[in-house]
Amino acid sequence: MATAESTKKVDILINGRSYTINCPVSEETALQRAASYVNQFVQEVRSQAPQLPQEELLVLCALTLYEKSESLQRHQENEATAQAMIDAMLADVNTLT
Repeated sequence: MATAESTKKVDILINGRSYTINCPVSEETALQRAASYVNQFVQEVRSQAPQLPQEELLVLCALTLYEKSESLQRHQENEATAQAMIDAMLADVNTLT
């Protein structure tokens, strides 16, 4: 019988507000890095739109981070496609020699 990985409560700070998150012990460092990144991003957006209420600010940040993630994924897919095309061309060239 598999045992569940132990979890711990970790406090993170986003835009001056503390959040307690339950996370697997092995993921605490990654959670802290993610929280730091998100906090910095929220602060950057806040400086550009200081009038936004907290909830709207966080929604805007979530949507913007999603768009960045999608853009990165498309870029990686394009790189993989380009590499496959290069590999196919090289294989074709090698058959000619």
